[in-house]
Amino acid sequence: MMLEVIHFQRVQRLMERNILSQLEFFDRLSDSYDQMISWPTRIGTEGMFFKKLVSDNKLKSSLDVACSTGFHVIMLRRLGLDAVGIDASPKMIEKARTNSVTCGVTVEYILGDFTNMAKRFSEGFDLITCLGDTVAHLKPGQDLKKLFQEVYKCLNPGGLFVLQARNYDYILKHQSRFTPPSGSRNGTEETLFFRLLDFHAKSLNLSIAKFRWHENRWESSVQTTEIYPYLKKELESALKSVGFAKLTCYRNYNFEDYDPNGSDLILVAEKKGVLKSKGSFRRDKPPSRPEPASLKSAAKNELRPKTAAIPAPKPVSRRSSSTKAPKRKSKR
Repeated sequence: MMLEVIHFQRVQRLMERNILSQLEFFDRLSDSYDQMISWPTRIGTEGMFFKKLVSDNKLKSSLDVACSTGFHVIMLRRLGLDAVGIDASPKMIEKARTNSVTCGVTVEYILGDFTNMAKRFSEGFDLITCLGDTVAHLKPGQDLKKLFQEVYKCLNPGGLFVLQARNYDYILKHQSRFTPPSGSRNGTEETLFFRLLDFHAKSLNLSIAKFRWHENRWESSVQTTEIYPYLKKELESALKSVGFAKLTCYRNYNFEDYDPNGSDLILVAEKKGVLKSKGSFRRDKPPSRPEPASLKSAAKNELRPKTAAIPAPKPVSRRSSSTKAPKRKSKR
């Protein structure tokens, strides 16, 4: 017990003095990111939401902004979309490319930020996503508006933008500091993650504390960065200011109406116009396979390494002709 108290005090001291930039924060987090998140559970839950969006709106292409380690891009590719991911963290993109090879799915990952997306791509997208509370890492004012402007430009007419964030209306009202811990186990080793917030006048400090049981002792580390708690009305106002007219808010991925006391906020914004396919052809799709009864049950198997995976057909590159596509590993 005494050792646990000492570790916690050490973590508190590190939180107070080590505030990382956004890029350094995510680069450092990249090696542990997939340990912190239960992807089979998450993809199983979110996959049904996106499957319905894709089916109901006949979506054919997608871009995941701040794609981290790439599992949402892999999920969207498996739903039949020409899927692309973009992230500013070199280490996150490296992990994403490794994960796509491990899962036997060929998708395109691009190293870059959101500031020049409209110039980067030669075609628009039917669906753009920005998930995992990424928006909270953008400074208020121009950064937020610039993201939404770039998203709007990159969407095809009638296209959808799905934004997922934590519900800061609730968090600020109740000063809710903690989220449930997460972790993973590998043999005798165990890794635990604790995420907590410290409140300031106009921002929050987000800290992720990692505890690892290794060789009969606990090792600890902590990464802290500054984030910005956008309220629901602020996000809606910023989206409308760049041209989005139709906005729908949910509390979760079950299409349940937004709840001010819920933990999450999911915004679906539709660009003006009618969604039309580019040309009369159908883009390359992944190899046909039996439709799983549940994406949640299928995800447990789909996210495991595959020793003889058949890769999906190479998607059509959506990058501008002046931008060289990243090299992909050919080994499967």
